Amino acid sequence: METVSMYDPFELGSIVEEAVSKREKGEVWRKYYRFRGGLWYGGIATADAVGCNLKCTFCWGWKERDSYKSIGELLSPRVVAERLVDIAARKGYDKVRISGGEPTLAFEHLLKVLEHISSLMRLTFILE
Repeated sequence: METVSMYDPFELGSIVEEAVSKREKGEVWRKYYRFRGGLWYGGIATADAVGCNLKCTFCWGWKERDSYKSIGELLSPRVVAERLVDIAARKGYDKVRISGGEPTLAFEHLLKVLEHISSLMRLTFILE
């Protein structure tokens, strides 16, 4: 009989969030491993976040998901927003997204990224 490994996604979320984010200069910074443009959604700028509390069997980013302690760079919400807006402006995109890991970990960081994006350029944000 096959055994199934169980885990608590809330507990794992707390562990991962602590490893991929930290409070710096009064705000929450988050780890990202890549910024890129792509043709999905008709053209979109993407920030790939590090860390996820889910273990989806279909996950394309499992390597990065499971390497959250050793990859990525901590970035402020402003820097993330500026990089996304820069890619979108250069490529003529009207959409941006945070993908890769679970973007709602370090939720305060996500909200600040959205605030900064909206102050810089009118774009559609897709949460993946």
